[in-house]
Amino acid sequence: MRIADKRLLEWWEMPGVDGREAFDEEILYLNSLAGELPLPRWALAVRDLMPRWGFEPCAALFPVGLEQVLTMIGQGKAYPRVGGCGELPLASRLTLQSWGEGLVRWSRGRELDGDSGMAELSSPSPEQAEAARAAGGAALALLQGHAALDEHLERWADRARYPLTRALVEGDQAPLPLLFRHACTYNLSANLARIVAGIAAGEPPEVRVCRAALEEAPTLEPARVATLRTTLAALVRWREGKPPQSPSEAWIHTLLGEPEPVRDWLVASLYKCLKLWLQHLDRLLGERHRYPALL
Repeated sequence: MRIADKRLLEWWEMPGVDGREAFDEEILYLNSLAGELPLPRWALAVRDLMPRWGFEPCAALFPVGLEQVLTMIGQGKAYPRVGGCGELPLASRLTLQSWGEGLVRWSRGRELDGDSGMAELSSPSPEQAEAARAAGGAALALLQGHAALDEHLERWADRARYPLTRALVEGDQAPLPLLFRHACTYNLSANLARIVAGIAAGEPPEVRVCRAALEEAPTLEPARVATLRTTLAALVRWREGKPPQSPSEAWIHTLLGEPEPVRDWLVASLYKCLKLWLQHLDRLLGERHRYPALL
């Protein structure tokens, strides 16, 4: 078997939503289609950019990256895609900078303006002030890179005087390491608010990233879930040659362009990726939805 053929068949076995457990008849069908087509290199490159681990619906830029994949299918070429894990958009960077600077100012007893999101905080106790310096500094360190963040967290783990600060920084699952190593998540502002509330209450907060972030997506950002479901429905109608049922679906059909065999294989592959994510989301939320089969 050629390396290219082996790569084609094993792509679905790579880490992904349900990964190897999802190797079902639909994936066998997609691989059989691929075996019948003279797939160009660009098509394989686009398939490799589809939503799997490393490009997940909890990322802030996921909707942008998904639209880019749709555009690549329609244009017949691959190019760099945004929305991967760890990518911080400018809006998130500005949020981190403002939040970090505001928390450091508060820790030093300085007044906060109304835009900081912390104006209701009272003067900090010594324990709150230390925790605030550690948290605010972590946000600012992240803007310099993960090496700076790790150094900052390790320094505070060594020198913290109060239990609250140690609880915030010690261990990979502590609130600050967990949040700032996953600051690409769409619910960054909500997590930052949880950190502030925890410091104000003198208790380490729970932050929600990755799976936990997806669990609250219907509440915090319902449009994110709606985008997944609308895209899935549009892909089904495009493959079946049916007209779109909404302006959003019409836009997706425009991005995809006219049907042809290679494009159809890519659309079917994208459908399967999004279907796996939605089934994963259904399990997290305890919901049941029916999704058309590819076969």
